[in-house]
Amino acid sequence: MSDDFEKATSAIAKLHQEMEALNRLASPSYLGVTEQMERALEPIRRQHLEDSRILEMSGAAARMQEVIDANHHWQDLIGQSDAVSGIADHIAVHQSWLERLGYTQHDFPNISQLQASAKLALCDTSLRLTATERLIAGLDYEALLGRFHLEVPLIAGVDRSIAHMTGSYGSLADSLRNLSDITRLPDFVLPGATREIYTTNFALETLRPLEERDEEEAETEIQLVAEVELETSGCIALLQQVDPGLARPYIGARDALQSKNADRARHILSSLRELWNHLLRRLAPDALVMAWVPDVPHQKDLLHEGKPTRRARVLYVCRGLDSAPLADFLIHDTRALVKMIELFNRVHELETKLTDEQLRAILLKTDSWLIYILQIWNESIRK
Repeated sequence: MSDDFEKATSAIAKLHQEMEALNRLASPSYLGVTEQMERALEPIRRQHLEDSRILEMSGAAARMQEVIDANHHWQDLIGQSDAVSGIADHIAVHQSWLERLGYTQHDFPNISQLQASAKLALCDTSLRLTATERLIAGLDYEALLGRFHLEVPLIAGVDRSIAHMTGSYGSLADSLRNLSDITRLPDFVLPGATREIYTTNFALETLRPLEERDEEEAETEIQLVAEVELETSGCIALLQQVDPGLARPYIGARDALQSKNADRARHILSSLRELWNHLLRRLAPDALVMAWVPDVPHQKDLLHEGKPTRRARVLYVCRGLDSAPLADFLIHDTRALVKMIELFNRVHELETKLTDEQLRAILLKTDSWLIYILQIWNESIRK
């Protein structure tokens, strides 16, 4: 991990502690927190410029420019200092932000307090996105093609799905023009989308040989992966809330990872395919989606041979959040997960032994997707 990036991480962790202390005060002042936030952001900006130069020299630049632009956008929002019009309106603030600050349904925090909380969330987002840029800079699809003797259409499909995913993340970022736009949505929306971008690229990173990876950057990954594991630790509980039967293939995949079975990679990958396939149908059943489709303004690609498409099911899951860019991101994110499972499965079929790190990475990506789509579904059914 670079010294600048490590200092920024430590500074933001300290800001979180100070924010919690301020929340316990009767009349807190957030000016000091905002100033510290700006100082903490400076090394992130320096690191970001360095990573941007690396990306400009790589083949990933054209595909992933949206990630760079999104990170600039988050940093600009962190720099907002004035009260944002509409942020004090209860309609513009989702209940989850009030709960984050310890307020009840009928209370409302000081505007500066809410802004500081949103800015801290954006700092975390910028840190994770900066780490993601470094992962993207190291990806080489041609090298993967040769190393595992994979078919060109398979690699091209993965590349395309990742490009569409990052493009839709850029569109989601562009739709959030101020802090009020961010606090209008549930507090997990932006961090979750950024986690999805990160875990996708981290899974691909594990296909690179260890000797090609930077040792200091590996320390950053250990820390960020640990954070993601903590964030996604509630997968089983959420799955069981939807349907106890859905948790079985997931638990089977987890158990297989700990086993010494020679065929455990196939077991894990087939369990994950079974899980996402059944989960989407459970969250968006045919009958409910078919009844909902006529009310959708743009119905392209929602039905195929009289059945809901995957796109239709994802849009149905997102229907309660009133955010077309979020729905579009989740559609491409789901497609990227499917393509990645196909990639890892093909690597395994070609008798290349998947390592524990690679299997854990694809499980981590699945965990992240599961927790995200289930959180969105929970929000939709509350509407």
